[in-house]
Amino acid sequence: MDQEKIGKFIAKCRKENNLTQNELGEKLNVTYKAISKWETGRNLPDASLMPKLCQILNISLNELFAGKKLEEKNISKASEKTILNFLKITNKEKTKRKILIILTSILITVLISFTIKTILVKQGFMYDDDLKYSKMYLKEENVKGDVDINEFGKININFDIGANKYGYAVFKNPKKAFQTLKENYKEGISQIQKEFVHLPLTNFTYKAYKTYGWQVTSGTEKAKKEAIFVTKFLDIYENSFNQK
Repeated sequence: MDQEKIGKFIAKCRKENNLTQNELGEKLNVTYKAISKWETGRNLPDASLMPKLCQILNISLNELFAGKKLEEKNISKASEKTILNFLKITNKEKTKRKILIILTSILITVLISFTIKTILVKQGFMYDDDLKYSKMYLKEENVKGDVDINEFGKININFDIGANKYGYAVFKNPKKAFQTLKENYKEGISQIQKEFVHLPLTNFTYKAYKTYGWQVTSGTEKAKKEAIFVTKFLDIYENSFNQK
């Protein structure tokens, strides 16, 4: 199929019908730029527009594909060729649509997966590899902050601390450390929940406990001390899920 020939034929027929590119575009509900691309052979009209285009230009579909006016004796032969060409274009359009649908579906899936992963990481249900323990928490390693890792290590082996790739203090096993906190600091956790009316401590609610633990003013001295430790613990725990 000669696109350039078809384009020139469209331009010729348009002029014969005293139509500007803009006027023809308005009749077909496309821009004059689209008409220009057809007439220069850069694009072909969409298959769905061809019947109406032919009607406006007073030509047949056979003549459109042939790129010229046809004599009566050549119409039958051209019809067969037109049908084949039309089918090819239609199939190409269907293929384009299928590819577009597939690519769109893939993009949506990727975006949804990324969004879900981001939510899970921030809520503490999934670890970001960049925020996991990757080195010792030592000044020589250019770590951030001034965390007393010995204080935590002496309390429980599950509170061992290292640093992530950004240098922030993180528990070597955040999940085990969090579970140990809930088991061994129940009085402080309970006091925070009671005094500030929080939901039970989970990965969804730990930020509230981190914020209010040091503000506890009631309860036993043990509960107050535990509440303060809960805040200190969660300040480090959060580094495994949120990059500062």
